[in-house]
Amino acid sequence: MRLALVICVALCGCADREATELERIKRQVCACKDVKCVDAAMAQLPKRDVHASHKSQGIAREMLECVAKVYAAERPSTDPDSGSAAP
Repeated sequence: MRLALVICVALCGCADREATELERIKRQVCACKDVKCVDAAMAQLPKRDVHASHKSQGIAREMLECVAKVYAAERPSTDPDSGSAAP
């Protein structure tokens, strides 16, 4: 019984540390205004497997939304009517 409690506490502690680390990186990514900044922040993501909890999945989803916004803002326009046309 005690062993199960110790294992549970240890696993929850690891998950909390991972979520805290992911949250910190997410804040950095969401503060970025250009792709170079996003790439540098994303390079800080852990290379090891992260415990896939509901919380970590939510953080990852929010982080990817921020990444998508930055990439979309830097994407060149394909609209032929945008920009100035020479008369």
